[in-house]
Amino acid sequence: MGATTNPVYLRVLEDLRAQIRDGVLEPGARVPSRNAIIARYGVGETAAKHALQVLTSEGLIEARAGSGSYVRAVPATCYLEHDRPHFPGSPFGLAEGRAVMSWEHQTQQLHPPRHVARRLGLAEDGLVTMTRYLLSAGGSPVQLATSYEPASLTAHSAAAFPEEGPFAGRGVVERMRTAGLAVDQVVEDISVRPSLSAEAASLEMPPGTPVLIVVRDHRVGQRVVETSEIVVCADRFILRYRIPVSPGTGVLAGDSAIAAPAGAVVPA
Repeated sequence: MGATTNPVYLRVLEDLRAQIRDGVLEPGARVPSRNAIIARYGVGETAAKHALQVLTSEGLIEARAGSGSYVRAVPATCYLEHDRPHFPGSPFGLAEGRAVMSWEHQTQQLHPPRHVARRLGLAEDGLVTMTRYLLSAGGSPVQLATSYEPASLTAHSAAAFPEEGPFAGRGVVERMRTAGLAVDQVVEDISVRPSLSAEAASLEMPPGTPVLIVVRDHRVGQRVVETSEIVVCADRFILRYRIPVSPGTGVLAGDSAIAAPAGAVVPA
């Protein structure tokens, strides 16, 4: 077998990560210093430094000035359930009885970022109605969501703003129906990346902690009439999807292909 071409630091990173995940290094335990890593693993200073930086960016350890690095005490992981028909402002919600959930939200009209304008098929000077949400449970932040929709779609209607007027909190599907648009598909793309500083501050976690990103599009045919980005702390929560199956057919309710769960009526 030929020699490995993987970067040297990966050997250190994977071993320390495994020790943390397996509980060998428990929360609060001191992580080997840079010099200790160099001596124990036979690597250079750059590899030792890089391994510690990655563990910090993953939210597994935290540095304390003048003391060293320690394993973070991560809150117990719990499930976020997809779709909450009785609470349509939330893409995901905690299981029943866990905590009282509440939203903070702010809406404004503006020119969107380029990638959002492309997704919505807008010209460069097109305006969107943007709403930012912060979901909290029991007083602790759970998820961020930013929703964008072309301002022209519901302009001058009773459903112009997601959280104002008679359609406040009723969801994208119902609001778009007032504009003569029948949403027929909800598509979600899920990925993971390090959190941005503003996200980390809002979700009360160290910058760089991994977050789950759910990009959620409401579509009419191939046209995206609303898009949102949902941010959830990856080391606190597991996203759970329940997909109905039609009795006696073994077919997913509403379609024979996996798409969004039936009844997805959520305004991000």
